[in-house]
Amino acid sequence: MNDLIGIVILLVLLVLISKTERPYTILWSFATPIFYIVFGFKSIYINLGFTDVELFSGVLPMAVCIVTWTQLSSTERRRAWKYSPKLWWVFLGYYFLSLAWSDNISTGVRTVLEIALPSALYLVAFNVIQNDFHLRRYYQWMMAINIVVAIFDLYTALTGWSAIQGAGAMTEGVIGYRTVTAYFYVTMATILMMRMMEKFEWTLGAMYLVDVVLLLLSASRTPTIVFIVGSLVAIIYRRNLRFTLIGTVVIAILIGLIFLLPTRHKFFNADESLNTRDSGRGFFQKYFEDKADEGPLWGYGAGGTETYAAWLVQHVTLVGAPHDEYLRIRFDGGKIGLYLFYLGLADMFVRGLLWGRGVKQYFPLRAILVMTPVMFAVSCTSDNTFFYFYVFTQYLFVFMGFGARLCYEARVREGKEHLVLDETEIKTLKEQMGLMPAT
Repeated sequence: MNDLIGIVILLVLLVLISKTERPYTILWSFATPIFYIVFGFKSIYINLGFTDVELFSGVLPMAVCIVTWTQLSSTERRRAWKYSPKLWWVFLGYYFLSLAWSDNISTGVRTVLEIALPSALYLVAFNVIQNDFHLRRYYQWMMAINIVVAIFDLYTALTGWSAIQGAGAMTEGVIGYRTVTAYFYVTMATILMMRMMEKFEWTLGAMYLVDVVLLLLSASRTPTIVFIVGSLVAIIYRRNLRFTLIGTVVIAILIGLIFLLPTRHKFFNADESLNTRDSGRGFFQKYFEDKADEGPLWGYGAGGTETYAAWLVQHVTLVGAPHDEYLRIRFDGGKIGLYLFYLGLADMFVRGLLWGRGVKQYFPLRAILVMTPVMFAVSCTSDNTFFYFYVFTQYLFVFMGFGARLCYEARVREGKEHLVLDETEIKTLKEQMGLMPAT
């Protein structure tokens, strides 16, 4: 019955997506955590014949990408491609090809989609906003969505999972699941930081403080480290002495809190070494490192990690994957795939660094172009980042798309880029300016 209700709800959402103004269609993908909370359908999967795809975190973002992409003109698509990181697409193409020698194609397809969807959102995000009006409205809606999820998250933390489970709702997901919860608070903190770098407001500062405390209490190592590193990059890139000093002190206090909070043992052992034993992660990583070294130069193929993880999950630990995306890529795609992955990340960072220098009016987006690739790379060092794309990775790629778009607009104003419009864009522009009636 729940499956049927979930499918009906998805169909209704598809109708609403198709009727949403193009600049705001991506918000439907960001609202995925709300669907989990309200409907509790985390475990509803659609069988595509070769793999199962989760309804809200898998099918819904794909629908958002497809609907919005079909609304773009050919010129817009070429423009987005021009400003996208080409070496990242080379890696993604290679990882997709690795399905040809995979023994676990169904899981491999799912893994490829978990990387491809955020990447596609970069291209879509590049074209759905124009100027700061749309961007500010995105800030407002993102904050509203995140606050709703945060309220439910706090409620669940106070009341416990028994009531939720008794009602037949989800048993894991955005709330009640430590790592996903932590990544959610990281994305919320990133949004707040972007706003405060543009203009500090005490209200935003208070929300930021609460959000960071909740992140620390979630006691998830990698999201916390990702947040600290990303924040430091943004603070330094701000190039304002007062801002840098205050920001550095704040980050130092946050790091100190890790040692003082009761959740300290989640981060460190008694000898102050990093704790990797409570989840069986250390054993898991050692096993996959050894197995990857035995594999061919081109790896075992996408999805291979889950094939080799089956016995470990049953006999050693419930950790279901290497908890290291670099290791997953090394295992599935071999050294070839790993080197392409490095090059793709470097491409994103260098492009953001170079283009961000030209954005003077929208500083937060300039910082995002630099800090988000760093956050993504750090999260890949010890976590299954792709799995959390609906609360973390998709935000990073969308933010990079927004930043790249504003870089493009800045280059057009400075005469470094020629503005080329096709007939569809000219018609839309005239409609917006009131020069002709909408049809």
